[in-house]
Amino acid sequence: MDVIVLILAGLAAIQDYVLAHTLFCLIPAFFIAGAMAALIPKRMLLPYLGKDSPKHVAYPIAVASGLLLAVCSCTVLPLFAGIRKGGAGIGPAIVFLYTAPATNIMAILYTGSLIGWDIALARIILSIAFAVIIGLIISKISDHGAEKEGADAFEKHAGGPDTKRLFLLFGALLGILLVGTRISEDFIKYPAVAGLIILTLWISSRYFTREEVSGWMDETWGFAKTIAPLLLIGVFASGIIREVMPPDLIPTYMGQNTLIAMVIPVLFGIFVYFPTLVEVPMARMFLDLGMAKGPLLAYMLADPVISLPSILVVRKIMGNRDTGIYVLLIFVLSVLAGLGAGQVLFS
Repeated sequence: MDVIVLILAGLAAIQDYVLAHTLFCLIPAFFIAGAMAALIPKRMLLPYLGKDSPKHVAYPIAVASGLLLAVCSCTVLPLFAGIRKGGAGIGPAIVFLYTAPATNIMAILYTGSLIGWDIALARIILSIAFAVIIGLIISKISDHGAEKEGADAFEKHAGGPDTKRLFLLFGALLGILLVGTRISEDFIKYPAVAGLIILTLWISSRYFTREEVSGWMDETWGFAKTIAPLLLIGVFASGIIREVMPPDLIPTYMGQNTLIAMVIPVLFGIFVYFPTLVEVPMARMFLDLGMAKGPLLAYMLADPVISLPSILVVRKIMGNRDTGIYVLLIFVLSVLAGLGAGQVLFS
């Protein structure tokens, strides 16, 4: 294939990503992550998500947080980095990292309406189970020095602002993220986002000191300069991978509930990036082209939660070994779930 065509495919993927995600998705996520790292006091976070918190408390809270925040695998990364630096245990942080793109309410409703409620219910149940399993495994084998480092880094902000101020700030920031990404009518979206930005500025000046705001901006810039370049590299590579995929691959190799039929879509889902909810019409297309439901479910369990861009970033946060284990667990669990569902539920 012509190298120029591949380069153009990669550049087109970057263009689509920047236009679709930078302004209303990624930038608000960086500000939220920076606020998490700089402003949330340790006494608020660690009792619920810290490494010493009871698992029956930390893991459900992490799952619930993911259910309520509809973001893709790349947008969730700065949020994941923020709660890790804020002192959250690696297990609950992994649960949040997995569930936010995989089991958010909008993705499940969209899946049910476009593909079928059998796939949607299997997706949410298995995604939550996988998130907890992966979180528990990595929390057992992870370098606990990283846990200590995260807690120590957050100790600087142990005093921190009070709960009321933080709820106001995060409410406004999440409002920008949700309004900007979920409202399609420009005449509603842009005035609403502008109003929320003004509200955020007012809250920042009214309830936070100059030093707190400065620390917030420093953390936000730190996340942006670390994560954004890796995302662009990964998106470029994903565009090339999408360009070279053979068109007859689906009906030939994924029309049955076989092992190879599970492996191909899971690998495709792991390495190729799609924005949040885009995996649903993609899955509908795969289904229409002849993909069996077992491989389809396996794809939907892997694609939303990880991609080549997110792997590059997670590696910076978790290290090579833990990232490799994280990817391997997603691969194995997704393949096994597709095989089991294909034989039991969709046969």
